[in-house]
Amino acid sequence: MPAGDRYAGDVRADVAEATALGARGVPFSVVDRRCGVAGAQRAEQLLAVLEQAWSERVPPVPVPAGGTADACGPDGCAL
Repeated sequence: MPAGDRYAGDVRADVAEATALGARGVPFSVVDRRCGVAGAQRAEQLLAVLEQAWSERVPPVPVPAGGTADACGPDGCAL
């Protein structure tokens, strides 16, 4: 593979992800890899998007101290 094509696959994946989020031009901002904001926006609008994304985040599951044997996964802990 030529050196210039080293990241071609990664670039294609980024383009596909941006297109799926609604990117049609620049500027385009992505928040939390799931919220897309097209065009130049006022600071207040960007703050609203950030606050919404933050409020919708799933809180991290704490990992017990002393090892990972009893650690919880991304879907919670087995009961």
